[in-house]
Amino acid sequence: MLIQLSQEFATTNGRQLVVLSGDEHWGCELVSDVVNDDNTLWLGDGSDGAIAMKKAHLSLGREYQSLVFNAYSGFHPDAFGQSIGALNGGGVCYLIVPHWQEWQAFNDPDYLRYVATQDEVASVNHYFITRLQREIKSDNDAIIIEQSNPQSWSWNIPALVKTQDVQTPLATNDQAECVNQIITVAKGHRNRPLVINADRGRGKSSALGIAAAQLLQDSLTNIVITAPKAAALDSVFFHAMRLLDGSNRIQNTLHWNDKSLCFIAPDELVQTLPTADLVMVDEAAAIPAPMLSNLASHYSRLVFSTTIHGYEGTGRGFVLKFLAELAQISPQMRRCQLNQPIRWQENDPVEQLSNRLLGLNAKAVNLSSYYDLNRESINYQWLTQLELSQDSNLLEQLFGLLVLAHYQTSPSDFRQLLDAPNLHILVATYDGNIVGASLILREGELPDELAKQISLGERRLRGHLLPQSLLGQLGIEFAGGYKYGRVMRIAVHPQWQHSGIGSQLDNHTTKWAQSHGLDVLGSSFGATAQLSQFWINQDYVPVRLGFSRDSASGTHSLMVLKPINARVASMIDMANAQFSQALRYDLADAHRELSSQLVVKLMATCKDFATLGEFERNNIDYYVRGNRPVEQVNAMIEKGIWSQPAKLSQLNNNEQQLIIKRLLQRHSWSHLSKNLKLTGKKAAQQALRQAISSWHQLI
Repeated sequence: MLIQLSQEFATTNGRQLVVLSGDEHWGCELVSDVVNDDNTLWLGDGSDGAIAMKKAHLSLGREYQSLVFNAYSGFHPDAFGQSIGALNGGGVCYLIVPHWQEWQAFNDPDYLRYVATQDEVASVNHYFITRLQREIKSDNDAIIIEQSNPQSWSWNIPALVKTQDVQTPLATNDQAECVNQIITVAKGHRNRPLVINADRGRGKSSALGIAAAQLLQDSLTNIVITAPKAAALDSVFFHAMRLLDGSNRIQNTLHWNDKSLCFIAPDELVQTLPTADLVMVDEAAAIPAPMLSNLASHYSRLVFSTTIHGYEGTGRGFVLKFLAELAQISPQMRRCQLNQPIRWQENDPVEQLSNRLLGLNAKAVNLSSYYDLNRESINYQWLTQLELSQDSNLLEQLFGLLVLAHYQTSPSDFRQLLDAPNLHILVATYDGNIVGASLILREGELPDELAKQISLGERRLRGHLLPQSLLGQLGIEFAGGYKYGRVMRIAVHPQWQHSGIGSQLDNHTTKWAQSHGLDVLGSSFGATAQLSQFWINQDYVPVRLGFSRDSASGTHSLMVLKPINARVASMIDMANAQFSQALRYDLADAHRELSSQLVVKLMATCKDFATLGEFERNNIDYYVRGNRPVEQVNAMIEKGIWSQPAKLSQLNNNEQQLIIKRLLQRHSWSHLSKNLKLTGKKAAQQALRQAISSWHQLI
């Protein structure tokens, strides 16, 4: 019967989900007799050609006729969403799951991602699978075959629409219009970037490839394309090469005659800014917004493309946040939406079901109808995960808000929201609608021996970010035993941000921490000047700044702590003293590219260092008067700045940038002139002298 189903669907553009509920061996054997190994994506155990769940991202940009998802290897939500998008029209997804009545109690290997040790797996909730079963059972198109129920072994094959021939290379009117708009960017007026938004399977990548080929055939000679991963551009290169006779691809560059379509990684592109007739950015939601802004400021012909329900980054959050910045840089930017699917039929039941299963349809409430915010009417309440699992409206509103607030919200976050132990959920509601939320994880209370192993670098746990950082990175050996609450997410509806809701969420979290006997509240986030100031305003203290940039936000992670009781105040003070020393050194090393605005915010929390003596003050005064070159007093000024680091915040933005970039981050005069738009070294030296004069008057 499965063979008949597979053959029927192969002649159509429809897709089908078949759930095989029973023993793992039974399900794998049943599927093995049906699928063609050469055109099948098999995730989890059960086949020689299978790949691990954690490698499902390799399917992005690729296409398969059959999908086998073995949930016995763990129901990894991201892997399921990624692989569903790789299934072509006419294909069947075989979902192998435990016996239906036993599935909720099954020890899912995916649970290990939500606990620190194997011993804690029993504390994981089963609400995600319970909801999954409910959604699959209620779906009219999904086929469920139960090993223990012979009556489920027969079903009616749904009415199918045969595949229609389409005009190549453009499959839909949507795609044709998208290609035309890309060509307009390249050949029309400058500084009118295009933003393409599409769900998976709509032909976004192929449109980029087709447009690139047509432009190279016309007059362009050098097109640059960037994306988070070069492998995700296979479809772009394939469709371009299909139209360019005699073209060849060497590594990540397509060559045709003396022209090229060249992939350059995002970080390299931002650093080198090579000349290009057109720059295309695919999966833009996964690239840090500061990088995108740099590209938009430098290049006059740009195409940004992103996926609405992306697994590299969340398109809705991207559209909300980045488009506002792009509109300021290029007010005449344009947008293009691809709605009609190409690789499967419209209103595809598998796409609709997978979106429901993974929370991808979740949307925050629209607050446009509320013209005035009455803060007194906002209600703050704690929700349990059971309450969320039983109230679809609340669950979708909450997850939709988290999607808007962060580029990288994924289906795994959806499962964590329902299943993770020690997770506490605070929401702000207005007229029954969620307008803000905070997610807090309990951490700490580590046994002494385990804490010692972490401190020595011999052990590393999943989770417990705050105590492990204090133990392993800062060497505070007694930090493991305290009770921590880590604010892992805090979000306020974009329409009501900057209205005090975030501060109130933290106030309620602080009261909760006090009533539950916690010692420390903390958080770790991608540091920006604005976000850092929010936490500082809530009495959190910076204790650690990461060295590498986060791949999602392009920022360095900043860890902040707030004491809940007096006994931890000295520990946090010790950690902040280390932070102050490290920042002073690292600004000229690992943190040379940190923005001046962020540096000012962080320095305002630092400890004061040794004060200037009379001799040093006199020499700085001579420099200000023009009687000394800055090179002779660099060290004295740097010492003076760190003797009262908070004073920098009293200078204007240009003065702060000059002092920080030249004297603290030690950038060259040419770098200073270029970035601050000064005419040359002499102008930069004069501007710095004036900035030091302003600072000198404050101390």
